[in-house]
Amino acid sequence: MRSDVEQTDRSDRRNAGPFVSIRLRVVLLGVCFVFLPVLFALVMALQVTGGGPSPSKWLPGALGNAGFLKYALITMGLAAALFIVCVAMWRIGARARMRRRSEEGGAMIEFALILPFAMALVLLLAQSSFLMVGHLCVQYSAYCAARTAIVAIPDDLSPLGIGEPQNYVVLSDPAKSAKQLRILKSAVWALMPVSCSTSDQQEASLPELVEGLEEFFTAYGAETPGWVAANLQRKYKYAMDHTFVELTPPISGEDYGEAEDIQVSVTHTFFLSVPIARMVFAKLDDAVELDIGAGEYGLVMHATCTLTNEGVQDYVDEETFPKDR
Repeated sequence: MRSDVEQTDRSDRRNAGPFVSIRLRVVLLGVCFVFLPVLFALVMALQVTGGGPSPSKWLPGALGNAGFLKYALITMGLAAALFIVCVAMWRIGARARMRRRSEEGGAMIEFALILPFAMALVLLLAQSSFLMVGHLCVQYSAYCAARTAIVAIPDDLSPLGIGEPQNYVVLSDPAKSAKQLRILKSAVWALMPVSCSTSDQQEASLPELVEGLEEFFTAYGAETPGWVAANLQRKYKYAMDHTFVELTPPISGEDYGEAEDIQVSVTHTFFLSVPIARMVFAKLDDAVELDIGAGEYGLVMHATCTLTNEGVQDYVDEETFPKDR
């Protein structure tokens, strides 16, 4: 009697083992599936920015940004929901294979009912991943703008008749400030890879960029890609029209000090590009309707970066060398 019980217990443990193992594998696969979109967004952002100048100086702050964390949580939630739906679809398929031929229609109906939810989750997941990339790129653009500010503000442009001497910026009218234009273009160049290139908007006049890239590819004996002439100018125009830069005024109220902290704020309207999903994200508070076409929306993103003004060194260090012995 005892031997029969022990044999039954061993049989139960043997049968339960694979079930526990499969369930553990599913859980681990689900965890990996949830974090995969976040890793994908991070890799894509680093690829778009080319790693950026000194990633260690801007990336940690970008990862801790409230906007990035918000859409990272949304992305992980959507990935978890999509994984559950995929498991449900897999189980429906497994049951269908075990049923009789006359009962296969019920499984097909169940599959057809779940499939639209899976497709909607895929679109929402793609858009939320792009929004994570957008927040990282806006943070990167703020860092680029701040780097430009700390070297452009100390420049003396008064001999050129612009009226901006060393450590002085025309803050009252940004359109008349050559220094602010440099800072703005630095942020725009950083945001061009993730800007909209829809054909509904007019192209900007940027022939020198197109001609320069055409000469570059020609010099290496390669054919110029089609996006150089087709999309580049439209991306530049969108970034210029939907990116704004603001500088904190000097502490003294007049000129920036040579070691004064300069804070640069960048505001960019990130284009919602994924069909159907963009209508969902367009309901958020920070979403706005764009003027580039009917039914086009964008999400307003903000980023700030503070760096120390480098000032201008008005003297040259005299180098001394040891005498030859």
